[in-house]
Amino acid sequence: MLLRLKKLIIYGLGVLFLIPAESAFAQKNGFTVVIDPGHGGRDPGAIGSSSKEKDIVLVVGKKLGELIKNNHPDVKVLYTRDTDRFVELNKRAEIANKAKADLYISLHCNA
Repeated sequence: MLLRLKKLIIYGLGVLFLIPAESAFAQKNGFTVVIDPGHGGRDPGAIGSSSKEKDIVLVVGKKLGELIKNNHPDVKVLYTRDTDRFVELNKRAEIANKAKADLYISLHCNA
């Protein structure tokens, strides 16, 4: 379980390389990232012997958001959820569309 979580965090951090560090576009127009930790609330996602997908992706999503904010202060980071609550799929898309997100990251770990 811990090894899987470490791998997931490493892969998630790879996303940071997709965001230009000092992009002129981001400085002039802003760059918005929406992080979508899958499942939540009544929907646990995949269930392991000691963990639930909804909990893992929430932790990873928050950590990823912190890393983006700390390394790219010009990037606006939004979440579809930042607590253990259920958000309908259409609402998740609405959040990203309303924010005019430049990048949408949907997190799942059910493999």
